[in-house]
Amino acid sequence: MPMSLSRLALALLLGSLVGSCGLTPDSPGIEAASLFGRPLERIVPKGDRLERLKGDLAQARSLWNAGPSEANAIWVGRRLGYLGRYSEAIEWFTARLREFPDSYRLLRHRGHRHISLREFTRAEADLTRAWALARDHPNRIEPDGAPNAFNIPRSTDHGNILYHLALAIHLQGRWEESANAWTACQKAATNDDSRASALNWRYQALMRAGRSNEAREAVARVRPDWDVIENHAYLDLCLLYAGRLDLSDVVGSESDAIQDVTRRYGASAWRYANGDVEGARADWSALVESGPWNAFGVIAAEADLARPPEE
Repeated sequence: MPMSLSRLALALLLGSLVGSCGLTPDSPGIEAASLFGRPLERIVPKGDRLERLKGDLAQARSLWNAGPSEANAIWVGRRLGYLGRYSEAIEWFTARLREFPDSYRLLRHRGHRHISLREFTRAEADLTRAWALARDHPNRIEPDGAPNAFNIPRSTDHGNILYHLALAIHLQGRWEESANAWTACQKAATNDDSRASALNWRYQALMRAGRSNEAREAVARVRPDWDVIENHAYLDLCLLYAGRLDLSDVVGSESDAIQDVTRRYGASAWRYANGDVEGARADWSALVESGPWNAFGVIAAEADLARPPEE
């Protein structure tokens, strides 16, 4: 399987670009490399949003300097990530883990950014340790960095750790383990948004593991009236898998780029599960070409293409 650039090679490449071109932290330099070694340009927010996010980062740094707590450390790293500065976020989380070595929250966020940079085994290691540390602690609501329209946080510490751990395994193509990890994630869900997201990936993993009867049973009870605030794309995909929506009802109904990718990748998984391997691979290629490269659907499509064809 083609591998991404090593962290050292990527750092040297980025360093040379910065030195030769005078790039700033908000310049679209090389942030990562695809699983095929193609450089991936940093995704920098535009216009007013960029200025707002830079202000948020400055405030987070100020809060950290005034009170170097675990919570303030997390927000600096998250704010770096929102600016597309994933490698810098990982470096920040790594430094703070020396000060808070048992912080499952720092590990959860570093694991997420390892996924962004296609470092799946590092992500799995972080998230496995995070779950070992978190599982005996109360399951706290995780504050939103980008609140939904109702300003109601829908995810929790346990749910986010299990979600990203299952995803790290899934992206490595270990379908049996992935299916079991998504089952655990779904069981830990505290609302229908989290149930829909976990069920979407669980169905895909079960189908890829050859457990089609279990996959169909898993989506048999999904209903369109689930109380979903954020994850409408995942709910629609689950209804597609259950035969309650047509493909035309699911794809092409989003203006948001990330949600559009979510729908398109889920549609490709549905095609693959129904034997249209050629169509699925064409979908994956289109997703990788169109991006955005930081979307989980694009990362999953890239991993599917980089993996040897399955029997």
